[in-house]
Amino acid sequence: MFALIGALALLAQAQQLGASLYISPLTENPRALSNFTVTIKADSLGEPVNAVRGVLTFPRDRLEIIGISKIGSILNLWVEEPRFSNVDGTLKFQGGVPNPGFMGSGGTVLHVIFRAKSAGATSLIWKEGEVLANDGKGTNILTGLQNLDFFVDEAFAAAPNVPAPTPTPWWKNPLIIINLVLLAIILLIGVVFLEKAILNYHDKHSHHESHDGADRYPHDQGGRDSWDETIINGDGGHDIIKK
Repeated sequence: MFALIGALALLAQAQQLGASLYISPLTENPRALSNFTVTIKADSLGEPVNAVRGVLTFPRDRLEIIGISKIGSILNLWVEEPRFSNVDGTLKFQGGVPNPGFMGSGGTVLHVIFRAKSAGATSLIWKEGEVLANDGKGTNILTGLQNLDFFVDEAFAAAPNVPAPTPTPWWKNPLIIINLVLLAIILLIGVVFLEKAILNYHDKHSHHESHDGADRYPHDQGGRDSWDETIINGDGGHDIIKK
């Protein structure tokens, strides 16, 4: 009895100190026709790790991978560069950690950028996985592979395509027509007054010819204008008559 209890305790301790490979939970559901990123992580609390390998599957009708990022990864010696197939719905990777290895929780392995193709229940499922200890023997200390289940929400409704309004031609704008008419009237009035002023000036300062053939010249007489007439006499001379 005590031996059984001891064995179970050792098994529980081994599981607690073993390594796990998992996908960090999403903070919110992605939407169809949008992109989102998941992060593959590793925990190893019992002993250092020097290699991680995995094969992750995803539903081809629901998701597709559009990119992978190794930024911040605990792995920097890639035996097999991360590669994916949207035809098969798989992601594969295998990388190592230099001495003294990695030990801790939440170590980033990869960032995977997905595009949601359609709405509905979705799962990322591990097909294979290994976490090898840095013990000189490459002992697989993986004790847990955690899948990720989530839901892809419906895509946002597309905004209606409202055509841009057609601008009204200026000649159909009543306000512009009214302004043009007023401007034309003002210009016409100005032209009339200008012509009248020119005629008045001409009448006042130019000489006039009388109907009887006499030339008339204005002169000042007691503050008012009077006219001198020049009469051509019989011998071809000129007589000036004061008026």
